[in-house]
Amino acid sequence: NGNGTLLSKIGSAIVILILAISIAGIGSAGFSVSYYHHEVTLLHLITFTSWFGCSVWVTFIAGIVMFKNLPRHVFGRLQAKLFPAYFIFSALVVAISMMCAAALGYEVKSLGIILVTILMNVLYFEPETTRIMILRHAVERRLKTGHEIGQLKPSDPVKANDPELKALSKKFGMLHGVSTTLNMVALGFGCYWLNFLASLMGETIH
Repeated sequence: NGNGTLLSKIGSAIVILILAISIAGIGSAGFSVSYYHHEVTLLHLITFTSWFGCSVWVTFIAGIVMFKNLPRHVFGRLQAKLFPAYFIFSALVVAISMMCAAALGYEVKSLGIILVTILMNVLYFEPETTRIMILRHAVERRLKTGHEIGQLKPSDPVKANDPELKALSKKFGMLHGVSTTLNMVALGFGCYWLNFLASLMGETIH
């Protein structure tokens, strides 16, 4: 709808601005943070762990619990509201974390990859997946289904094999699969970055 499109455009503008600021931050990474080293380090840790914890929660806890306890259409509509906010929040905090890491003199390629995967979801895969989901829901309403809990498709095989529904489900599955894969790639690089931070802490302690 119009509000969703407007929100998507605003979100896209925000994340593009975030990306530009991040690049500028990396480019100016040579400035001294000697007087604010503790503050910049703290901000880096807060923003990175906020993203990582949120990502783990959304990916492995919240989504699964909601899918198993809500009617499929209710679950889909809720996710359509949750994911744009999740990805925009992720882009914001990862960008800030990336700028802080660059200012501290760290190699930030891993954080850059995380940010790129998030932006790919914000700018294309999440909105397109939601668009196809809405079309799929319309077909399911025509077939008088979508009320099932914890199921990906209608219980009735006749309804599940409706040609239009099958085509939309196939496209939805492909888009959702890519979106999920990008999210998992980001989490993988997030684990790598956590290991890097842990090694720095170990060096400090010893």
